[in-house]
Amino acid sequence: MDIPRQETRMARKPPARKAAPSTSSTRRKSATASRAAAAPETPLARSGYMAGAQGKAMTVVYIHGIGNKPPAEVLRCQWDQALFGRAMGERTRMAYWVDRKRYPVPEAGTCSDRDEGPTISQAEQRVLSAFGLPPAGGDLHALVDALAQTPQQRAQLEAVLEQVQDGAALEAAAGPGARGLWSGLNEILMRLVSAALLQDVHDFFFVPTRRAAMEDSLRERLMSGGGPFVVVAHSQGSMIAYEVLRKLKASQCDVALLLTIGSPLGLPAVRSMFKQDIKQKKLPFPPCVRAWFNVADRRDPVALDADLSDDIVGADGRFSNYAAPGINPDGPRNPHSGSGYLSIAQVRSRVRDVVGAGFDQPVTSTVVLKDLSDRMEAMGGATRHEVLIELDQLPSGLRPAEVKADLVARIRALAAPQTGLSGPALDEAIVLEDTLDRFVSAQLTRFEIESLRNDFKALSFRRLWRDAGKRALLDRSRSVIQADAAQSAYHALGQGIGWAVLDTGIAAGHPHFYQAGKRDLVPAQWDCTVRGAPKLLRRADGRAFTHMDRSGHGTHVAGIIAGQCSAPYPGQDGGAKVAFTAIAPQAQLYGFKVLDDEGRGRDSWIIKAIQQVARINDEAGQLVIHGVNLSLGGWFDAESYGCGFTPLCNELRRLWRQGVVVVLAAGNEGLAWLVQQDGVPLAANMDMTIGDPANLQEAIAVGSVHKTNPHSYGVSYFSSKGPTADGRCKPDVVAPGEKIISAHYDYRLREPSTWMLEMSGTSMAAPHVSGLVAGFLSVRREFIGAPDRIKALLMAHCTDIGRDRYMQGCGVPNLVKMLAAT
Repeated sequence: MDIPRQETRMARKPPARKAAPSTSSTRRKSATASRAAAAPETPLARSGYMAGAQGKAMTVVYIHGIGNKPPAEVLRCQWDQALFGRAMGERTRMAYWVDRKRYPVPEAGTCSDRDEGPTISQAEQRVLSAFGLPPAGGDLHALVDALAQTPQQRAQLEAVLEQVQDGAALEAAAGPGARGLWSGLNEILMRLVSAALLQDVHDFFFVPTRRAAMEDSLRERLMSGGGPFVVVAHSQGSMIAYEVLRKLKASQCDVALLLTIGSPLGLPAVRSMFKQDIKQKKLPFPPCVRAWFNVADRRDPVALDADLSDDIVGADGRFSNYAAPGINPDGPRNPHSGSGYLSIAQVRSRVRDVVGAGFDQPVTSTVVLKDLSDRMEAMGGATRHEVLIELDQLPSGLRPAEVKADLVARIRALAAPQTGLSGPALDEAIVLEDTLDRFVSAQLTRFEIESLRNDFKALSFRRLWRDAGKRALLDRSRSVIQADAAQSAYHALGQGIGWAVLDTGIAAGHPHFYQAGKRDLVPAQWDCTVRGAPKLLRRADGRAFTHMDRSGHGTHVAGIIAGQCSAPYPGQDGGAKVAFTAIAPQAQLYGFKVLDDEGRGRDSWIIKAIQQVARINDEAGQLVIHGVNLSLGGWFDAESYGCGFTPLCNELRRLWRQGVVVVLAAGNEGLAWLVQQDGVPLAANMDMTIGDPANLQEAIAVGSVHKTNPHSYGVSYFSSKGPTADGRCKPDVVAPGEKIISAHYDYRLREPSTWMLEMSGTSMAAPHVSGLVAGFLSVRREFIGAPDRIKALLMAHCTDIGRDRYMQGCGVPNLVKMLAAT
C-alpha cells in the first residue's frame, strides 16, 4: 500500500528509520586593468556559460564516496550518464580523492558501467582479503583495533560501525521483504561498505595529510572558477564537501545547490565527531551555499538518520530533505549506490531546475574541447597539458597584439605561483609560444586551464584545444534552406496554415508567439499526458495554457517553425537586440503535450494526439491542421514489429493519408562509443540508427547539418544515419540542427536576454522542414492535402551537399527552388 509522503519542517524531526516515505522542505579578472574594468565582474556573467545553460549554475562538481573507484575520467562519465544521460565534457568536474596507496589499482570500468560503490565481485573479494576480513562475525572490530591509535579513536570508530550495523538490522527487522536486503551475499556487501567507510572516516578525522588531500581535491575544482556551481556529493564526499564549503565565504565561491546523497552525516557518531571538531553543538549552514538538498534511502545503512533538519543551524529555509525506503533503484542489492542515487527522478529534477534546460544539450558552445577535458580528469591536478589557445574574432577597437599580450600575461600570472618561476625561465618551463598567428600555446595544469576558461570572453579567445589534435567542429539558419529569400520574393510566411507540435507543450505567452493586440500564433493546446481525452486549453485558462511547457523542448521546436521577436543573443544581457524570425513566422501553432516535464512520453500519449489532430480536421470538414512535427523518437523491437509498422507508425500513416504532412526527427544516435579489447573507448559513426517513428515511409525524416556551412561541415556527427532496418533510404533530407537559437520556455517578460536559448539535435532540424512546408503551402495552396506530392517536390529540389545518400538523404531542402518549380 502506498503511504503518502509527509512534509516535515526543520523545527520537527521524525523518528529515525520510519517506514513511511517523507520529505522535508523549507523554501524560502583579466590581466590588463583597463580591460578588466570593462569586463563583467560576476563569475556568472564573465564565464559565458549562460548561453548554454540559462540556469542558476554553470558547472556541476562531483565528489565521490568511499572505497576504490575507476579512473577519474571514467567515474565522471558514469556520474554524467546517471544524472544527465550523456557525457558532459567541460560542464562537469570530478573531485577525486581515492587513496592509491590503499588501492594501487583502480576499479575496472567503462563509461557505460555504474558507480555502485563496493560490490560483490572478484576485485572486491580481493579487497576484502587485503583487509583480512573473511565473512565472519567479529572481523570488522579487528579492523577498528588496527586503525585506532587511541582509546578515544577506537570508541568513535566502534560507534560508527555499530550504527551502520544497526541501520541494516532495523531494515532486516521490518519484515520478510526487507529482510532480504542484507541476507546472503549482500551481508558481505554490507561488510565491504562498513570496512571502506571505517577506513575513510578514520583518515578524514585522524590522518591530517589524507584529510588535506580530500579537501584539496574539491577546493581546487571550485577555486579555478566556472561558478555558480552545483556540488553533488555522495557518501563520504558529503563530509568533505561540507567541511570545504563551511570554510568558504559567499564572496569566495557561489554554490547554487549542494546536493548530498547517501551521506554519513546521517550517522550520529559521524556528526558527533564533526561537532567536536568544529566545537559547535550543531552543524552551521555553509555561508557560500544558496540551497542544500539531502537525499537518503532509508534502507541505506550509511545514512542511518535520513533527515538532517534538526542538526543544521542557520539554514533560514535553504535546507530541504527527501527520504523514503527503497528510492535508490540499485537497491536492494546496494542501496548506497552512487549511480542509483543520481538516477532518482527527484535528484535529476532538482539539478535540472538549477542548471537550466540548455545545460545538457549534446552540442554546446564548448571552450575546453572534450579530449582535453577528459585528459584533465585522467591525469590529475599536477600534470601539465599541451594546450592550443585559439583567439576569437576581435571586436572593433581591439588590436590583436594587445589581446595576445593580455592573454600571455594572464597565463604567466597563473603559472608563476605553480612553478615558482618568472621571466624567461617561466616561459621555458611552461613551453609558452606566443609567436603563432591566431593561437597561443603552452603547457598548463588543470587549475590554470579552468581559470583561463572562466575568463575566455574577457581575454578574447574562443577555444582551448589539446595541442595533439585539432578538429573544428543563429538566427542565420533560415538562409541555408532559402526561407529568407522565399519570404521576401514570394511572401511565403505560413499565413493561413496550421501546424501541430507534438512535444512538451508550448510556452504560449512567450513574446515570440504572442503580443497583445498584434499577434497570437497559438490558438489552442491539448494535454495528452492526462488520463482520458486530451485536455483542451486556451488562453483564457491562464498559466496552465501559457506555461504548459515546463521542459523547454517543445517551445524551442515551435519557435523554429513560427513566430518572431527581437532580443539579444542568449547570455548577452544588455546586448544589442537581433530580429529572430522563424521559418514560417505567421503560421498557426497547435501544441500537443505528449512528453512529460522530463521529456519522456509513451506511444499512447502520442497516438492520442495524432488521433485528436485527425478528429479536428474531420469535424471541420477540411484541413485545419495541415502538418505535424514530431521531434521525438526511440528504439523499437524489430523482432516484434515490421520496420515502419509500429502502432505509432500506423497511426501516423493514417494521418498522412488524411492529407496531413508528417515531419519527423531522424534521431541523435549517429555516434556511439565502442570499447576495444584493451578497454580503450573508440568513437564510431553508426549506420542503421534511424529510430521509430522516423523509419516510417509515409513521412519526411530529417537529419541534421551545420546551420550556416553545410557544404563544409556536412552531416552532424550525432545525426542518425540510414538505411532503415529493412533497407530503405533514410533520412529523406537534412536541415540545420546545430546550435540553433529559438524561444526559451523559462523566459522573463521584462528581461529580453532570457527570451532565447541555444539547442542542438535533429529535434531542431525537423521544425526547419516543418516551417518550410508551411511557408510553401501558404502560397501554393493547391498542394494542401497532398503530402505525397509535397514530399516528392521537396526531395526533388534539394541542394546536394555531396555526402553519402544514407547520411544526407536528398540533401538540404530549398524553398525557393520548390516555389520556382511550381
